[in-house]
Amino acid sequence: MLRLRLACLAVILTLGITASAQTISIQFEAGTFRVIGWKLPSALPANGWGSVFKVYAGAGDVPPLAGTYADEGGALVFHPSYPIAPGVHYRAVFQPPTGGPPIEKTFDSPHQDKTPSARVEHIYPSADVLPSNQLRLYIYFSAPMSRDESARYLHVLDEDGKVLQGDHAVFLPGEELWDPNYQRLTMTFDPGRIKRGLTSNERIGPPLAEGKKFTLVIDREWPDANGTPLVEGFRKSFRGGPPERNPPDPMQWRVAAPKAGTLAPLVVIFPTPMNYPLLQRMIQVSGAQGKKLTGTVSIARQETQWSFAPHDSWKTGDYQLIVDTGIEDLAGNHVGQAFDIDTFDRVTRHISANTISLPFAVR
Repeated sequence: MLRLRLACLAVILTLGITASAQTISIQFEAGTFRVIGWKLPSALPANGWGSVFKVYAGAGDVPPLAGTYADEGGALVFHPSYPIAPGVHYRAVFQPPTGGPPIEKTFDSPHQDKTPSARVEHIYPSADVLPSNQLRLYIYFSAPMSRDESARYLHVLDEDGKVLQGDHAVFLPGEELWDPNYQRLTMTFDPGRIKRGLTSNERIGPPLAEGKKFTLVIDREWPDANGTPLVEGFRKSFRGGPPERNPPDPMQWRVAAPKAGTLAPLVVIFPTPMNYPLLQRMIQVSGAQGKKLTGTVSIARQETQWSFAPHDSWKTGDYQLIVDTGIEDLAGNHVGQAFDIDTFDRVTRHISANTISLPFAVR
């Protein structure tokens, strides 16, 4: 009987040790590696968390991944400094500081779908004739794109199909500006060739010579943020037109007021095309006591028409169209200030206010 009891006790102890060992596991979740079931000590190990938990990428004797460690709900969590790469083999190793064999687990990150999905959605200005002193070009993509690739995959051709490069390149070298989502790329035409009186302007001329034809080409091979090429390439042909040197003057805009009790849009017509992204945020509508109205803005007629459809019906009364004086036309001229100024000219008009108000009435 004693032997039987001792044997049973040995079995129970063995199962308890096994169960205890199995309570510690390593999991991969949302791009992080986690040690589950281990009670974290109150103090860091002498050599830091990296001395007890390491993650490796690939095979062979490679250094562990760089990253940070955190206590998240009682689990030791490793956050890699760089995103997990698709199709890579990872190995996570936890060495209990109290001794014993290490706990190791391998993970294969999911293979990424390489089916192209990103494409060029819009290019602004949308007109086919651009002023010879055009300042900016905006390219809208349907998905986040890779950075620092425009020099390789974006080209401007002359009317003979020759790529404009070197001194004749139209864009400012090394200038590539993205919105926070990496879906809108802003390309700036070389200001040195736009401003009169500067050496580049006098020696080479403006980026878009008046009367000349050009073609913007975006190669299909441009990779999106996941390294996948575009669905298709893109081309836009346009012609250089007369320079635009007159600053925008809101007093020359035509404002068509809607009728009270309707959701009809307020419509503003500009004499010349305006900067598309700035139109989205630099014009607002206010009502009584200066309260800003909420609604939907739309741009049409090659950026010469701005419309505002309110969320609530118009009420009879007086309203204001609030215009930020930093708003620009295609050549970068803003209210009261021309961008393309002869360096020997003086600016004779200056607008000090940050905004200009245009009154209109709803009846």
